[in-house]
Amino acid sequence: MATSPEGIVEAVGASVATKGMWTGAGAGVLGFLAQANWIGIIGVLLAALGFAVNTYFQVRKDRREAAESQARIEALKGQCRP
Repeated sequence: MATSPEGIVEAVGASVATKGMWTGAGAGVLGFLAQANWIGIIGVLLAALGFAVNTYFQVRKDRREAAESQARIEALKGQCRP
């Protein structure tokens, strides 16, 4: 799963992005409750950035898993008797 360097980077990137997204959402709520517009704006920007980074890593993960699945299918096809 996350044993290769690329897998580790993706796991860490997705984790950081998720935490950043929740932090941004929390800051946005805090800014809304405190009536401080700049905190709310920063919170929304952090949440949007976290969402974008998380989406990027999820798309990479989906593509990698699709390629791995296709390679497994091809390997199994080669093992089948005609």
